[in-house]
Amino acid sequence: MRAVGVSLPLGQAVRHELLPLLRPAGDTKAELPGTVGGLPGADPVYYGPVIPDVVVEIEADQTGPREFGRFRHRPRVLRVRGDLTADNLPSAP
Repeated sequence: MRAVGVSLPLGQAVRHELLPLLRPAGDTKAELPGTVGGLPGADPVYYGPVIPDVVVEIEADQTGPREFGRFRHRPRVLRVRGDLTADNLPSAP
């Protein structure tokens, strides 16, 4: 897995649904690589990694990462997909 973008802020309903599902993947903060967190020259974006076992549906203006290996515009998280696991998803090319 690799980071390809940062979503828009989560809506309150999605935040409340995700909170009990996300589990920390360690005690340290990580930095998004390259320009994933913003434009070239932007300040680094730090986050708390989680175990990647929750699937969400997103709305994006393109089908996959492009410019600098990231989404050009931040995708919107629409809902949690409790009916799917990471094993159900196709592998990235």
